[in-house]
Amino acid sequence: MKNYGVLKGTAVQYKRDDDQDPHSELLMKVNGESFRIAINVRSSRGPIEKRLIEYLILNDIKHPVVDRARELPEGWNDLKDGVKDGAAIDYIRSNIFRATDMKPIVHTKPGPHNDLFEFVEDLLQQAISEDAVVYAFGERWGPEDDKPDQYFNFEPGNGTHLIHMNQGGKGDGKGTFRDGALIVDFPKSGRASALFLKFQNQVWHTDEKTATPIDGAPRVPEIPIPATGTIDPWPVVAPDSPYRLARIIAAMVNPRSDDPGHEFVTILNISDKTLDLTNWQILDQQDKAETISGLIEPGSASVFQLSGDGAQLSNKGGTITLLNAEGLKVDGVAYTKGDAKAEGKPVVFS
Repeated sequence: MKNYGVLKGTAVQYKRDDDQDPHSELLMKVNGESFRIAINVRSSRGPIEKRLIEYLILNDIKHPVVDRARELPEGWNDLKDGVKDGAAIDYIRSNIFRATDMKPIVHTKPGPHNDLFEFVEDLLQQAISEDAVVYAFGERWGPEDDKPDQYFNFEPGNGTHLIHMNQGGKGDGKGTFRDGALIVDFPKSGRASALFLKFQNQVWHTDEKTATPIDGAPRVPEIPIPATGTIDPWPVVAPDSPYRLARIIAAMVNPRSDDPGHEFVTILNISDKTLDLTNWQILDQQDKAETISGLIEPGSASVFQLSGDGAQLSNKGGTITLLNAEGLKVDGVAYTKGDAKAEGKPVVFS
């Protein structure tokens, strides 16, 4: 990526670009300046398996990324420092959602309200109707002098694209905390919605430096598009994925006594086998690790006290990530400053 950041402004108009490289095209305004946001609903570039897409729309997102984005000024904000910027997004490491939350979908299909074009356009129409603040995360292009925009005809051409996961695929080595997304903030209700997109061949376990696929990690096989007929739904997470083993269900972030040594994380076994957590790790937002051990029976939960020498849970909001003995992510959650406000009360995660 030439750059990475977020454009903050308002939505004005959208158009459907239904060619061999289909996008939802969104016109945004920032202090009178025009920008086009190109949102992939499918791709024709690269191998055929990249044309399949998975999506998630969260209609009431609460996350430190949203809190930080609200503090940013209107216009383009560079987020090149990744996690240190607070607002940078990583589909794997930000713990905004679980991989299993994403849904396979085709970009267009006969009938009402059943394809990605329609779901994206519903969100864009809400943004326009309710005068929402829109955050487009991705790569910026322009300004392109003497080159009018090909869809909305404003000049100079300007915009943001790569509004999707930018890691875990062939040739995707763009680094961590470089993923695209669209967040729509509705000031009147205090609610925010978010759109996340990824290609079917992008994997859920990537290298910490290059964000390329980790060799040997579980992955869903690449699925080609049939020459004729419909596309059957495909699994978004492999059957042997660590994501199917355990969940973080609660954490004591703000204990009544001094925090170090009194914080804890509760882990639930969601598999059908006894889990041996020897050499598993709990990570905080700064990737400080607490090594844990123990056995958890299926359907049971265990509480793991944090020593204070490894992972520490900030009262200002943060993430909690669970890794297995091979260093692969098993689960991850996030909490806001507001979540951690109540002293002595654990934060509960769904």
